[in-house]
Amino acid sequence: MKSSMRKRRNKKDKLLTIFVFFIIAPIISIIIGILIVQNLILPHFEDIDNTKLTNKIENSSSNNKSNENIVKDIDKQKIDDLEKLELTIKGFDLYNIQLGSFSNIENAKTLRKELREKGANGYIVKISDYKVFYGTYLNREICDKVLTSIRESYKDAFVNKITVDDFVIKYNSNEQETADTINEIIETFKKAFDEETSLWYYVLVQKDLQEIIKTIRENNDQISKLLNNIDGDVENSDFNNILDNIRIQVKEREQILQNLISNKEIIQDSYDKYYKMLFNFIKIFK
Repeated sequence: MKSSMRKRRNKKDKLLTIFVFFIIAPIISIIIGILIVQNLILPHFEDIDNTKLTNKIENSSSNNKSNENIVKDIDKQKIDDLEKLELTIKGFDLYNIQLGSFSNIENAKTLRKELREKGANGYIVKISDYKVFYGTYLNREICDKVLTSIRESYKDAFVNKITVDDFVIKYNSNEQETADTINEIIETFKKAFDEETSLWYYVLVQKDLQEIIKTIRENNDQISKLLNNIDGDVENSDFNNILDNIRIQVKEREQILQNLISNKEIIQDSYDKYYKMLFNFIKIFK
């Protein structure tokens, strides 16, 4: 009986040993192997791969540096295009008292000579043909008053209106200060011409130069002060063209002022030069 029980126990022990070594042990080995791979071996290879990937990215970044610069330049150009601004120079109307119009300049000069001999005023302006104007004004009310006063002597006199249109200049945002100053200078010119043309008729009739000298001097000082605020290095070609014209105007205005002060020439000659200067000013708007 005891012998039979021992045999059964030995058999169970053998089966248990077989189960442990051939089933449990392999399973445990597999689990341990998986843990080693996941926690020790795989991270090591991932570090290597990441390093290689980083190196590839860095090398790619270095090799494409020039391409990135090109992209930046393109982006900068797009920004510049978005920053393009426009300066609108407002036009104005000129009211001219016209006494004659001729295709031949000699006929225009003959009429001007007749006017001077009678103690009147006149100057010649080339607009399609040669027109003889008695006076030019920015103020229609003043123009109409002068027209009424001379109609007794010149019945055919009438108002010839010239409209100077607005014009637009494109510029970059970094030129804003220059744009503002140029616009202010042109508005100051228009204000000056408005004041001065309103005075000329009375100056010529009364032969008193003091008021016109004072007004031209004050306006010249104001224009010169604004002009001095302009930076000498202006890249915008349109701005430079306007500034060149303005500088010529300033010199002509100063010369007319000095002639009036010194009485080096008769009033009518200064009058002619003044209105030639005014019509040259209009070229800014073309």
